[in-house]
Amino acid sequence: MPSIDENANLDLNASPSLDMTLTPASSMDSEFSSTNKPDGASSAEEESDWDDTYSLQSKKRRSHHHNKQEIATLNMVMEHRIFLKAILGLLAERDNKATEIGMNDPNMLKSGPLKKASHLVKGIWKVKFVELRRGMLTYYENNVKENSDGQLLRKNLPLDFNDCSCRAVKISRNGVVVVKGASFELIVNNTRRLWLCKSKAERRAWMDAIGDAMVGGSLTQSSNNKVNPQLHGKQGSVNSQSPYKLDLKKYLKVQGILKSAKTKSDYITTIQDLKSRPLEVPVQWIMEQVDKISTDNSQNNDNGQDEKSAFHEVSVSKGVDQLWKDLQRDAILINQELFKGDVGHGPEKMIGALARNIVSTSRLATSGKSTTARYAIPESKAFAYARDVLLSVNRTRSGGDSYYCIDTLCSNTDLVVITPSSREAEPLSITVEMNDDATEETTDYSINDKSGWLRTRNRIQMSWRKRFFVLSEGTLSLYRQSSPRPHGLRGQMVVLDANISVDRSKDKHGYFVLSIVPKDGLDRFLYFKNESKLLAWAYALELVAKGNSLPSTPHRRLFGKKDTIPENIGDSMKRHMERLGMEDDQLEECIKRFSAKASARMKITASASSEFKIVTMDPQGDDGDTWATISATFGQSFRLDGDRIVRGEETVKFHVSHCATDTDLLEGDSKDEAEGSKSGGRRSLVNRLPKIL
Repeated sequence: MPSIDENANLDLNASPSLDMTLTPASSMDSEFSSTNKPDGASSAEEESDWDDTYSLQSKKRRSHHHNKQEIATLNMVMEHRIFLKAILGLLAERDNKATEIGMNDPNMLKSGPLKKASHLVKGIWKVKFVELRRGMLTYYENNVKENSDGQLLRKNLPLDFNDCSCRAVKISRNGVVVVKGASFELIVNNTRRLWLCKSKAERRAWMDAIGDAMVGGSLTQSSNNKVNPQLHGKQGSVNSQSPYKLDLKKYLKVQGILKSAKTKSDYITTIQDLKSRPLEVPVQWIMEQVDKISTDNSQNNDNGQDEKSAFHEVSVSKGVDQLWKDLQRDAILINQELFKGDVGHGPEKMIGALARNIVSTSRLATSGKSTTARYAIPESKAFAYARDVLLSVNRTRSGGDSYYCIDTLCSNTDLVVITPSSREAEPLSITVEMNDDATEETTDYSINDKSGWLRTRNRIQMSWRKRFFVLSEGTLSLYRQSSPRPHGLRGQMVVLDANISVDRSKDKHGYFVLSIVPKDGLDRFLYFKNESKLLAWAYALELVAKGNSLPSTPHRRLFGKKDTIPENIGDSMKRHMERLGMEDDQLEECIKRFSAKASARMKITASASSEFKIVTMDPQGDDGDTWATISATFGQSFRLDGDRIVRGEETVKFHVSHCATDTDLLEGDSKDEAEGSKSGGRRSLVNRLPKIL
């Protein structure tokens, strides 16, 4: 082998071997053919044979390289599928074992003081400190028991969806309410416990939190279904506070007319009214109506089918299995990007795309903000949220709920049957976005809950006393001790509608005083030596005092707009900062820092469209068999705030997209009248037309 002088100047063009080694791959073919022909290959036939041989070898090399890439891609896809299946399996196991995990769950949904009715002495209420986690409610005694080594007596209540229920109650004697406040009942394993809150708003927040903490049931139901099953009204009635009351009243009236219709004209004239007046109804309310119908049917017919089984919620594992099958044959629009389940590992792409959108939207909202970065949603929780959203809107569930909502309205066993349309359904739609209206909407749990040690006194006391304060759902509680849990309650006050003011201390330079003047006039003063801490507490108290963190009506939880705030929070904080002599340019930064958790919240909107036909019970095999076509849209909203998902109301919005014409109506009348004349009965068409809304 010849030696190479490292100091010599190499002429790359003069060396075929070096030229072949250093030349880019794209030009290898032409250079190889020109520089590596066999000696004596001068004839055209020999050159052609050489070109064919080289071309075949080149194709083999490229094919081998392509096969290696395909194998690597398939391996990566299989690894992703295994990884995704493992994630879904772990999430299902977590949900099934939530009541066993209990105190080991680091994520606490809610905590704060509540009063619990004594089971020994009637009329006695004892203060407990309550902690709420997924699948577990834990409460502690207010005082340390003797010979307990400083430990608080603790009790755990497993919140299994199938074994517990929660509802608001009134405690009265001889028709007179004997307890001041708002109470609710929690039944766990047939054991009844009564809890007392300071206000109806606080009770609503605790009941919502308990509903969302329940495990073991469907992941897709709004917690209202369990903690407030009659939110929109009892069976056959409408609650006047329901946000859907007008649609529900219309629904009941149209339903009654359709069920009692005797002819095609009676039926179609009523259904035509829905062409110009779409209806939107909550699924929960429909379930109540179906429950009433199934109860009546079971009394009249022991062999009748239980119609409420249509809304049966399957277990988590079965739901995920069905979800995978649905995704394989469906299409989903995720933030306007279309994914098809039957094209190249579609289900994996759908779940991955939704989780990726959740993470990216969360990071976009918190990027560059040190105050909000800790509220960004991690990848592990993003997959859990993606699973829950897809389970809620999958075609089997959304289509089934839409069908039974329409069937409950339009069914008439003597005239028609409801069938799904053969037309291809529109893709499911999911939109992930920041909750830009977070400051205008109520929170499902108070995002302004605070706790910490502060010095305090009332108007009568002269000295400052150190107490541990807990602000929870509009109630400010002060304790003697904070460990292991707050206990030794020394007082409580409702902050709603209170007047908040700040000032510099007149007794000691560099200190500050925050005063709270509630409606009952029992003032409370808080002492601070840190300006930032003072403003943080002032902001949280102002939000509660102005009513921004407490829902006032049952339907406020359904992601609706809040009532008008008496005074803008920014104006209040500006006034406080001016009182302290701070510059206005610091106001915006303070608001961003104090409202960091609220600004990091996200909203997901999911919808699924489907179409159904109302077909005659006596088909003739032509277009006249279809009396009407109804388009339905199943919808649900979700709110994410980093460590929990809150489900909004499930609704079905439907309208009549096509209905039989007047000619069809007259033809139907002629047939009905002809049949009626045979039995000796005849009525005028005008007299048969029902009057509807």
